[in-house]
Amino acid sequence: MRRGALILLLGSGSGVTDAAAESIDLDWDQRAPFVVRDQNPLLAGFGLPSTLPSRIPKVFSGGVELYWGSTAIVQGHGDEALRVDAESREARLMLQGSISERFGWQLQIPYRYTGGGSLDDFIDSWHDLFGLPDGGRSSLPRDQIDIAYSRAGIRLLDLTSSARGLGDIHAALGYEFHSSPPSALIGWLDIKLPTGDADKLTGSGATDVSLVLSGRHRVSDRWSIFAQAAGTWLGDGDLLPDQQRSVVWSGMAGVSVQTWRGLSLKAQLDAHSAAYDSDLDFLSEALVLTIGGDYLFDSGWRVDFGVSEDIAVEHSPDVVFVLAVERGPR
Repeated sequence: MRRGALILLLGSGSGVTDAAAESIDLDWDQRAPFVVRDQNPLLAGFGLPSTLPSRIPKVFSGGVELYWGSTAIVQGHGDEALRVDAESREARLMLQGSISERFGWQLQIPYRYTGGGSLDDFIDSWHDLFGLPDGGRSSLPRDQIDIAYSRAGIRLLDLTSSARGLGDIHAALGYEFHSSPPSALIGWLDIKLPTGDADKLTGSGATDVSLVLSGRHRVSDRWSIFAQAAGTWLGDGDLLPDQQRSVVWSGMAGVSVQTWRGLSLKAQLDAHSAAYDSDLDFLSEALVLTIGGDYLFDSGWRVDFGVSEDIAVEHSPDVVFVLAVERGPR
């Protein structure tokens, strides 16, 4: 319902006509994937890369990405016990540009909130409507924060009040291996700096380094596919340090179809391996599906809108709403 209203609202503006679409730089079109990453509150401070561009941006550009998610799970196995009842909101400022014809850069500056919220009733109704499992949501109080983890009877994590602050900044340098009208391929070196605070779940307290390969291919005038693969080396952090792993693998694959004027619909799967040594689902690997679309205006502004769901149930937040506003090539 809300998505339909958004589409109608965007459609009433100045969308890209067929003639105008031909004049738009191929670097900046509806065929770009969602810029997302796992919004798990216990992973948000790690350096797992979000979706990175598959073409070098030819001019300076930027945008703001917003993520609003909710998690309610209770898990236990062996000597481990975990409870995560929280709402997260993240705003991410993205700036990027080119250094030369083949080299580009990107800077991501996040601000993150973790606390109580207002999504619980809506998500319960969503799960009831589509017959989706609610995990431990029905046993937890509404719209409150309670994040606790213990192992062998020792409480290692306990957060019962809201926290917010600057997150860990990402700085990336990219090299374009291939670029043609239908296809593009870039390798990225992404460095996450410890500017956040592990106690507030806005950072990990360590520097992380990722090597990323991002590609895109236009199958036809309307259809495109895209993918990304990455390996992340985690520094020695402050968040459950005795269980933190040193390497995390991640990947993404998706498809986009241009439907009408500037409107494009898309779907993508994001996955990553475990960042912790744990038998609990929420601290292991994850598989997330994001569906939605984007709308490109003649002015060059683009709006992304989508919803992420945990395909591997209770391995990541129940739902995350995605909204991005950007101008310039990506």
